Amino acid sequence: MSTLAARAVLIFLVMLPILVACKRKAAPGAAPSARASASLAGGASSAPVPLPGAEQPSRCRRLPGWALTLDPEAPAPGRAAPAEHGDAEDDEARLPFGVTTGGALTLGSGFAVAGIRGEGQAFVALLGERQSRRVDLGQLHGDVEVPALAADGERVIVAMRSSDAAGFTVKLGQIAAALGGVEWGFELSPLGRAVSSLDVAVSGQSGVLVLQGEDKQRASRVLLGSFAAQNLKQPFEVKPFDAKDVELPRLTARPGGYWLTWVRALPEPKQAPRAKADAGSEDPEERELLELLLRVVEVVKLDEQGRAQGAALRLGQPRRQEVLFDVAALESGGLLVATRSDTAIPGVESGALVLSVVQPDGSVIDEPLEDDDIGAGAPVLLVDAATPPRPWLAVSSTSDATRLGSVRGARTFLQTDSLLAGAEPIAVRASDFLTQRVRGRSVELETLHCELLLEPPARQK
Repeated sequence: MSTLAARAVLIFLVMLPILVACKRKAAPGAAPSARASASLAGGASSAPVPLPGAEQPSRCRRLPGWALTLDPEAPAPGRAAPAEHGDAEDDEARLPFGVTTGGALTLGSGFAVAGIRGEGQAFVALLGERQSRRVDLGQLHGDVEVPALAADGERVIVAMRSSDAAGFTVKLGQIAAALGGVEWGFELSPLGRAVSSLDVAVSGQSGVLVLQGEDKQRASRVLLGSFAAQNLKQPFEVKPFDAKDVELPRLTARPGGYWLTWVRALPEPKQAPRAKADAGSEDPEERELLELLLRVVEVVKLDEQGRAQGAALRLGQPRRQEVLFDVAALESGGLLVATRSDTAIPGVESGALVLSVVQPDGSVIDEPLEDDDIGAGAPVLLVDAATPPRPWLAVSSTSDATRLGSVRGARTFLQTDSLLAGAEPIAVRASDFLTQRVRGRSVELETLHCELLLEPPARQK
């Protein structure tokens, strides 16, 4: 080998590790650019762009003073507590001894969350900067339901359903966030043996209570009553509201009144029965899954006394699926509704999420949020009372990751954060998101301050 050839070989051997290292460093840089370009294609798409993760710092931080762990009560005498580990049957047996939470409120001083411990111990959890604590409401009887809550300044209005020998009862109470104990007011009794849901809201000097029950023919009906918000001991009554074949009634306070939202099952023309090849092999449960009714979300405007102002408005198109929705009040006095459909077959989802804005004048604007990464479960709407008020949408992804986004119609940008993993946002106050996590049979409430993006980051060139 000549001297020149030997030098060439020596230079190649020296440069080879550098060339390989440069090639390895260049590859990761190219992949994120390709992913970012694909996720931002289409401009208004809400496809998830990796926000904070392993390669970026989190946009959220924990607020140590705004947390509370809700533990279940001890099992009743004579009943052993279920094991902490086991199969599906053990998990099902554990449910009556765990903690179930319901609605959450944003107060000027913090948050309030309703729930049930063990076999029926109702409570309201109050979270604040200086003190977080649990206020017990007493033992529920019969088919237990998480109490409904409404905010009236720094007061928490409680509507709690229980039962006695004559049937279901509902009583009102109030909790002063600064003091803590519950003060009970008027109790409605008896309400029959079919009260499947209740909700409560306060607007000005009045409040409204809505119940879902059944009439004597076992047909679904809605009962509604107005009460004095400043005097909960004053008697009042509930009367049938003109709404047939509805379920899941929801109340939302607005200036000068309320919005009442529900899911309606639409009547369909009767058809001649079809001949069955093998009637004996038909499973009643399978038949119920396949014979889905047309359902639609409707909303009606109410005054301060709960009287309807005009006809109900229909949001979106009827769907032959279970309809999941959430509502939130807007600063304009309108209503924001997030709706998605879910087939009756477990584990199968379909249909885009639709964001509807109901204006105070009754006009409706529907905008579908096309997103292939929306997982199972209902959408959650949260309103940040900061200035200016901003609604947020929380959904789960197909991989069960929590995604959050400031609601901007079809341009809503959903994002994730490492500290939101396994957490469910349930309320927000000045960018402080109250979250809940299931820890075995307990529930952990934690507050995260998050500076999230309002729109996708600019594409890197």
